[in-house]
Amino acid sequence: MKMKKSELKPYKELLLELRSRLRGDVTAMANSALCNSSTGNGGTTSSVPSHIADLGSDTYEQDNTIFLMHSEGETLVQIEAALERIEQRTYGICVECNKVINKLRLKAIPYTAYCVKCASEIQSRND
Repeated sequence: MKMKKSELKPYKELLLELRSRLRGDVTAMANSALCNSSTGNGGTTSSVPSHIADLGSDTYEQDNTIFLMHSEGETLVQIEAALERIEQRTYGICVECNKVINKLRLKAIPYTAYCVKCASEIQSRND
């Protein structure tokens, strides 16, 4: 059963807000990672770390930032897909089984394309 346009509006607003916030986060992380990698020492002007542990910490922070950017980038792709489903009026319908996705699930994960059952099955196949 398709949602009415009035029911879709709050989800669309939530997705647009989330997309905007994540885009800002990804941009900030990219700028931070570029700044740290271009200086070679977390933003300090010296090219030689003051301690070998500092070099390890900088590398860990940069790797962590790249991982987070990738993860948030994937979420942005899912948000775009959810916005497209809103436009096509298929939002809230599981793309796997074509059953209605529980509204509590949509509020918790507004970009989800799967009902709880299908998401669980997909996760268990990937583990």
